[in-house]
Amino acid sequence: MSKNNPKEFELKKTDYSSYRVLVIKTKWNSEIIAPMVEDCLKELKNQKIIPKIISVPGAYEIPFIANKRASKFDLIITLGAIIKGETPHFDIIAQTISDSIMQTSLNKDTPIIFGVLTTNNIDQAKERAAQKGSELTLSGLNILDNLADD
Repeated sequence: MSKNNPKEFELKKTDYSSYRVLVIKTKWNSEIIAPMVEDCLKELKNQKIIPKIISVPGAYEIPFIANKRASKFDLIITLGAIIKGETPHFDIIAQTISDSIMQTSLNKDTPIIFGVLTTNNIDQAKERAAQKGSELTLSGLNILDNLADD
């Protein structure tokens, strides 16, 4: 949950166990995102959800797996980190996966939470990873709440 506003993602249900949730996490920068992954999985457990977890080599592979698996899940949460270096690689990868994940979400009609950190340095990535997991999870569940209202 957001440290700034804990009521930001107030949920409507007490039991989310019927939802199928996929967590896609990267092996690249796994030590940096470990707290985010742990926090995400803890929040899913708190909400009575047993997710399917898939590890991919890096952030670039996330959209492909999300696209292939979207029809089998109610919600997908992506977790990774791209840290800016000295080449344009960061900009290309960050923009490409951001656009691809959004397009997949819209095309497959499945909410996909973009939990890929894009930071200027390792310290920023570690700081953000320490607090984002549950926030991403609750954001996704909030979307499911809103879809259930239809």
